[in-house]
Amino acid sequence: MSDWKQICRASFFWLALGFLFAATGYATDPQELRKQASWNWPDANRFRTSFEEWIDRSLKEDAKREARDAATALSTKRGITLHEAVLHLASECDASIKSFVDSLRGTWGADSLQSLDAQLSSLIANGAIPGWIKPDLQLAYARALVHHQFIDEAVSHLSPLTIDSTSDPSSWLFTIAICQHHLLMKQPCEESLGKLLERETEIPSRYAITARLMLTDIEPLKEDSLDEIARMMNDVERRLALGRAGKQVRDQEQAIIDKLEKMIEQLEQQQQQQQQQQRQRGGSQQQQRPNQDPMKQSQPAGAEGAGDVDEKDIGDASGWGNLPPAQRQEALQSITKDLPSHYREVIEAYFKRLANSPSKP
Repeated sequence: MSDWKQICRASFFWLALGFLFAATGYATDPQELRKQASWNWPDANRFRTSFEEWIDRSLKEDAKREARDAATALSTKRGITLHEAVLHLASECDASIKSFVDSLRGTWGADSLQSLDAQLSSLIANGAIPGWIKPDLQLAYARALVHHQFIDEAVSHLSPLTIDSTSDPSSWLFTIAICQHHLLMKQPCEESLGKLLERETEIPSRYAITARLMLTDIEPLKEDSLDEIARMMNDVERRLALGRAGKQVRDQEQAIIDKLEKMIEQLEQQQQQQQQQQRQRGGSQQQQRPNQDPMKQSQPAGAEGAGDVDEKDIGDASGWGNLPPAQRQEALQSITKDLPSHYREVIEAYFKRLANSPSKP
């Protein structure tokens, strides 16, 4: 009988504990005890209902049944699989959407960007196409743009969207984070990746792994560092490979030169400080040297005494071209050692031009 009482007491204890967790708002599942994410997955049933209405008014009777079955299946999908299913079903409902999606997935030519821009603009302006599908079309276009290295164009299509405007918030966060990483937008990139990783166990593994790598890569990035300059050069190279040589590229090239010039000036100052410290240490050592013949030191002028060492003329500290050749070569090697090899010639040419330019007043 005592054993039965103990069992009843234990059951009552766990039942009361369960009610206590429920009353105080705590979850008994360890997964639910984790910090809640700041964003949620959209309700797939909303897309199913919206598609059913669109199917009823846009498709013929013989095509409605198959399309309605596909719409019903949306309720079991989430993330990128839901996004891809939405695009597929939208293509079945509208021929112009199908043409656009097929073009995104096909081979791009020289005029593809202009053609796709025109197609998307037409779809966005088309009142017969439901408004809730248009953000997914923009997201699909942005993903294709990133794939083809059109980063700036991708940002222009992603920025107007919000995290809850598409069927797949994770793809929106992932794609915009890639753009921010390419464009060295450090803080926005870290914020986007942080939000994406709030649901790390729920997103595709390729998203999670790449997001972790991007976060590790951009966190140590410092302004005006060799790392930043090298990345800016890579971005200029990407733009030039796409045939972009306009004002934006010229401005970025000028920014690279300005950062290099700033780095050169800092390096010159460090070298001058080191030389000054060496001279000061040399003078201190000479003053501390023991006086072996006090009588000679007390002789009048013209007699033998302690001599002064002439300082070496190292030129004007404000001009790179005025540094002694050995120090200039050492500085050049220090600046270019961490940069990609194909950029060294560009930097060396810049230094030569700077060395041959007139001194600043």
